[in-house]
Amino acid sequence: MPIHRHRNSSEVVVVLRGKVKWLYYNDQGELTDTFIVAPGSDLVGLSVPKGQWHSIECMESGTVILETKDGAWEALGEEDLL
Repeated sequence: MPIHRHRNSSEVVVVLRGKVKWLYYNDQGELTDTFIVAPGSDLVGLSVPKGQWHSIECMESGTVILETKDGAWEALGEEDLL
């Protein structure tokens, strides 16, 4: 998944199966935080604040996530991709 943001909504993500690496970036595209998210681990889900640059890497085949947003779905524009 490319580095992107959602300017008009936050999102909550829960990993239902498998494992992912969740990555946060600043406005310059520099990595600022990394989280490993997996069922049965210390972190099974997370909340991504509105406007936060982020990306995700699947670490296991067959990974399934549930993603919810607090607003309507919007296609990403060029200004939403780093």
